[in-house]
Amino acid sequence: MITKRGARIVSIVALVLTALFSALGLLFALGYAWEDPGGWPAVLITAAVVLPLGGLTWLVAGAPRAGSWALQIGIAVYAIWALLSQFVPLVEAPVIPIFALILAVPTAVLGLREPLRAGLLMLSLAVVPFVCLLIRLAREAGPEGPSLGNLLGGSTGVVVVPLGVLAALMLTAAALDRHRAAVPPQPIAR
Repeated sequence: MITKRGARIVSIVALVLTALFSALGLLFALGYAWEDPGGWPAVLITAAVVLPLGGLTWLVAGAPRAGSWALQIGIAVYAIWALLSQFVPLVEAPVIPIFALILAVPTAVLGLREPLRAGLLMLSLAVVPFVCLLIRLAREAGPEGPSLGNLLGGSTGVVVVPLGVLAALMLTAAALDRHRAAVPPQPIAR
């Protein structure tokens, strides 16, 4: 009984922390969009963030199976975009961390029902930007190139560690839930 309740509590904590982290990160990024370029482009950028975030979260909450598939497709597109952007200049904006934050909230919502799948998806959200940082480090290696510590301090690096911690929370919830399933029910003593 304790492990089931513990798994639920850890899942809820992961959801709340993910929502707070994503909200703060997205508000920070959108604040820059409203400063430059501002106006209608900022409105479009805001819509490009809010609509997928709200739509995926609604889909995962209402139809978890379809939402899970949509999340997996979204994370695959995110990974392809992030890796491609390391070799081809696609956009001059920090879209990798923004994509990660958009996908993190519905992933955490999925964690309320499927903590193992959500934990693995969240882990992939953290690994993709880390791999991108390693590619950038390898490409810019040299005496004047950036160190890994400098790269982790940038906008992409800032999402790596928190998403990794959130993934660990969801995987902990999955382990607690799995432990509950592995323990046979005890007979009630009279």
